[in-house]
Amino acid sequence: MRHSIRTTAAAFGAAALALLAPAQASAQDAYPSRAIEVAAPYDAGGATDRMVRHLSGFLAEELGVPVNVVNRPGGATFNGTLWFYNQEPDGYTVLFLPPTPYMVNHIEVMGAPYTLDDFVFVNAQEVAQSLMVVPKDSTIQSLDDVIAAMREPGRLSAAVIGGSSEHISLLLMMEKLDIPASNIRLVTFDGGGPTRTAIMGGQVDLGMVPGQGSEVIFDSVRKIAVVAEEANPSWPDAVPINEALASYGVELPILDSSVRSMVVHAAFAEQHPDRYQAFVDAYQRVVESPEYQEAAAAGNYGRDWRGPEASTDIVRRNYQLLSEYSRLLE
Repeated sequence: MRHSIRTTAAAFGAAALALLAPAQASAQDAYPSRAIEVAAPYDAGGATDRMVRHLSGFLAEELGVPVNVVNRPGGATFNGTLWFYNQEPDGYTVLFLPPTPYMVNHIEVMGAPYTLDDFVFVNAQEVAQSLMVVPKDSTIQSLDDVIAAMREPGRLSAAVIGGSSEHISLLLMMEKLDIPASNIRLVTFDGGGPTRTAIMGGQVDLGMVPGQGSEVIFDSVRKIAVVAEEANPSWPDAVPINEALASYGVELPILDSSVRSMVVHAAFAEQHPDRYQAFVDAYQRVVESPEYQEAAAAGNYGRDWRGPEASTDIVRRNYQLLSEYSRLLE
């Protein structure tokens, strides 16, 4: 009788394990089943950092797991991007940064072991545009005034973030107008904050700044032109650069100030297509939700859903232009 009971119990246990096995496997395969880390390859507190931290709370609620932003600064976003590249492409580590302009330097200057093909740019959530501005009390009223002053050697001083898209766009405009770069006194800064301060304080005659994020100085400056194909509805007083240059027979390639994007490993999309699609779909639901749109608008954060295909096109176009015209910085 005891043998019969033991045999029956063992058989019952085996049957129970057999029933549990699919459920356990299903739980292990479910995505996400644990916290996701967002690698932020820059210092805390900047515009991009604030934007992704705002986003992460909404993503965590949608995905049902913690979404933790971890700053990994250094090397002008290279250190954190390299760290992310070396992580397992399982969807539990993602990256948020402006791939352009930074990845051009990673790949072509710093010898990164990766290329753009190693990543999927899930969503270019914010595409910032360059603005040319002058101090509010300046006598400069238009791009015509700027160009006339540029033709006089030494008359104008200009502030830019060194090596930025704005830096390149300014020098490229001068080149296309056959104005020597040496005609202006160019003052370069390491970030947007000191660049804006110099312009706002009248320490320079004009400046090129990322428009998104520069709202804090708009009461103290006059907008001259925006580097964009069309006018930005938020800045109706900034004329599109090529519209202003049309009378000179010059057309400027449109180089975006920066492209802030969520990024995943290309291998993640290839090896775990179901997980990848689940992440993309959840992210899209967040961005397109009325709650997120309202909160992002209040915080002045980018809130566009472009999706992987359009986002990759934007990144590659800017990468090509940055690569082609970075010679102007030499």
